Amino acid sequence: MKQLLPLTFLALSIPASAQLFVDTKNYSAEELVMDFFDGNCVEILAVEYIGQPKQKSFFEGSQSGLGVNAGIILATGDVSVAVGPNLVQNATGGSIIPFPANSSAFGQLVQSIGGASFDWSVLHITLVPHIDSLGFRYVFASEEYCEYVGTQYNDVFGFLISGPGISGVQNIALIGLCGQQPSTDPMHEWVEYDGTTTVLTANANVIPDSAYEIWIGIADIADGNYSSGIFLSIESLCGDSLLNPVSAFQAVTNGNTVTFDNATKYATAWHWDFGDGATSTERFPEHTYASLGQLYTVRLVATNYCCADTLYATVGGMSATGAPAQPACRVYPTRFNDLLTVELPGQVQDARLQVTDVTGKVVLQQPLTGKAVLNTGTFPAGAYILEISASNGWHWVHRVFK
Repeated sequence: MKQLLPLTFLALSIPASAQLFVDTKNYSAEELVMDFFDGNCVEILAVEYIGQPKQKSFFEGSQSGLGVNAGIILATGDVSVAVGPNLVQNATGGSIIPFPANSSAFGQLVQSIGGASFDWSVLHITLVPHIDSLGFRYVFASEEYCEYVGTQYNDVFGFLISGPGISGVQNIALIGLCGQQPSTDPMHEWVEYDGTTTVLTANANVIPDSAYEIWIGIADIADGNYSSGIFLSIESLCGDSLLNPVSAFQAVTNGNTVTFDNATKYATAWHWDFGDGATSTERFPEHTYASLGQLYTVRLVATNYCCADTLYATVGGMSATGAPAQPACRVYPTRFNDLLTVELPGQVQDARLQVTDVTGKVVLQQPLTGKAVLNTGTFPAGAYILEISASNGWHWVHRVFK
């Protein structure tokens, strides 16, 4: 029961048949930021996240009326709370984890507001811009609007930047109060939060090719109830309004049954063809074959609001025995330039990497241990398939683009 200081320009116009997709996949902060923002305009040097894994994810809102197609959601509670319709009064999904104010830039912002703070969700990004201004497009939303304007319950939200040419730490977020009376009808069919801003832009003039630190964060103040969130658009930092999904999956066999662990990024729908005439639209399907003594070609078509990606892999052809479910192998950024990161799960000590282009030509082979940064500066533009085979039998397939 509190209000959020910086919410402005409450958006009340909602399409009748809209929807918001918030992914339940656990993305790392580094993965999300580098996938969306590491490109020609900026170079990401480091990414740090403060908060619980469930407080950040990928969202797609192209048909929701949100005003941004897709991007990163940060929330003071579980990000799944954001998905509408707006039927729950005072929805909350926070862990009510206290965060004493500290000497960080965001910590000092929290301290300036006063009161105990809970449920921080903060991205701390170090980057080098190759342009003279940085722009972040975003929408802010809160379950606390507008009932608690003027009370002591003031959630804090900040877009902070420091670096050459900037005096100290500057907050470039637009600040304002709600200024609207709460509606007695559901305000949103597409999002649970009671109020949202229109699309806002946080801008800062910078010196090209110099390093800057940025903090994008929110926190509960005074209590840990009711959720708030920020929808950070992929069009920030010269990003494209279109987003290609990136197909990836692993197949785990048990007898003649195959469980497909879908590791696809940034898709909202999935179509599987198991190669024996059967299909599925489940995200994580399980399929039983007549016999896995022969090879089957499995096809996954992953789609979102604009684009699609198709990936083929084979199963069978050998004696199928039970295998433990394998954890994810991270590959990012999915749209890379000169560097590409492959991060093995902690249980895997060594593996083998093979990279092929769309013609099937092998362009790179090398052993892997832990986390490896590949120098891909000589790769021509195009799509590539990464196959990672661990010594314990685990196998991953990822598609990336240059």
